Amino acid sequence: MRISTATTAVLAVTTCLAGGLAFRPTPASAAQAPDHDVINKTSGGRLALYGDSTAEGAIAITLRDPAWKYRTEVWEQDAKWQADEAGTWTVVLKNQAANKCLQPADAASQRGTAIVVKNCDGSDLQKWILAGEKVDKNVAITLNRYNDGSWDTLHLDTAYPSADRLWRIAPNDEPWHL
Repeated sequence: MRISTATTAVLAVTTCLAGGLAFRPTPASAAQAPDHDVINKTSGGRLALYGDSTAEGAIAITLRDPAWKYRTEVWEQDAKWQADEAGTWTVVLKNQAANKCLQPADAASQRGTAIVVKNCDGSDLQKWILAGEKVDKNVAITLNRYNDGSWDTLHLDTAYPSADRLWRIAPNDEPWHL
């Protein structure tokens, strides 16, 4: 599969039990910028950490209200997408404020598992697979429920190509668009 800025793709954790989230890759020049948001297609919410916490195990949420500015909404990605011999592309998402990586809360990732940040350790739980437009994993990061109208909680749920499971890495404060 060729990676381009016009591609919407599905990312999944590389363990067999964990699942995916979809991203539109950014151009190589934008990947070097220090301030990126991870944006959900359904809500337009920006990935951040609950209460702006930088603690180990802080829970991932989305901020829907554009007035809410969290320092934990800034994410870094690998300087380059990495492909293995089977052509599977992976990326690690690191929260800049927390200096921790995005992953499912536990190794037995299944429907209902919360999404958190933990110390970056290079484990497969922190590697997200770029799988193309075909969803072929069991679970994906999706919106769990709306709270006060300003933010959403997240969890793993059944993977299929719906807007609540599509995400995009974009420069700070840029809306979702293809």
